[in-house]
Amino acid sequence: MLRTLLLALALSLSSITWAQLPLVDITLVDNGASELEVRVRPDGDFDEFFASIVFTIRWDAASGANLDQVAQVAPVSFYMPVIKSGPETDAGGYRYQIFAGFGTNALSAFGENWTAGNEVVLMTIPVVNGTSFFEIVNDSWTGDVNNNGDYYVSLNGQDQTGAIYQLNTGVRVEGTLGAGFSVHPNPSAGPVMLDLNIPTDVQVALVEWLDASGRLVRADRITGRGALRFPVDVAGLERGTYMVRLTSDGQVSTERVVLR
Repeated sequence: MLRTLLLALALSLSSITWAQLPLVDITLVDNGASELEVRVRPDGDFDEFFASIVFTIRWDAASGANLDQVAQVAPVSFYMPVIKSGPETDAGGYRYQIFAGFGTNALSAFGENWTAGNEVVLMTIPVVNGTSFFEIVNDSWTGDVNNNGDYYVSLNGQDQTGAIYQLNTGVRVEGTLGAGFSVHPNPSAGPVMLDLNIPTDVQVALVEWLDASGRLVRADRITGRGALRFPVDVAGLERGTYMVRLTSDGQVSTERVVLR
């Protein structure tokens, strides 16, 4: 009987211990220096063992942009070193980079303590060779067992994966001239997404859709600047090939889009 009671008590205490572990959210931020910052945010205080983390950054493959080397500072670099897991991979019009980290010791061993609701900068990484719209994602590619790139966090060996919040961020690399854009998916059987990069000094930016005969069938004035993303409902357009034209202060970029 005593053994049964002790076992029940141990299980109860174990449940309480794990219940006190926080969930850990993640986000991606443009730090203004042509770099991305990956930040994590616990929903409770924590100073124990940050066991592991996996996440994937996704951007437009046509942008030509790449991610350079991971940079971390102490004490995060001591208790959770993060590395690229494999090379950048292009799939479905996107470019993906998986990252993984494995803990070395408890946070308390390095004098560190997470506070509920406070963001912690996990790493920074420079963007090179272009400009695009970057995001941390869980999608069909990251969820494929061959890629295993969905966001995941383990604390004390327990799954404490939180949410990906403020999903979208943009980075414009200095020296990139003029406005640019991409449309995806392409071809598409439904709504499409436009990723735009409009320099801050552009006065007028306009996106126009022209059908195969050159007839203007849709026009959208772009009021935002920087890296932007917005969906386009193409339900009112017939199937076929369209020329999407971005005009910014007289400079023109075009992309061919197929609606199925």
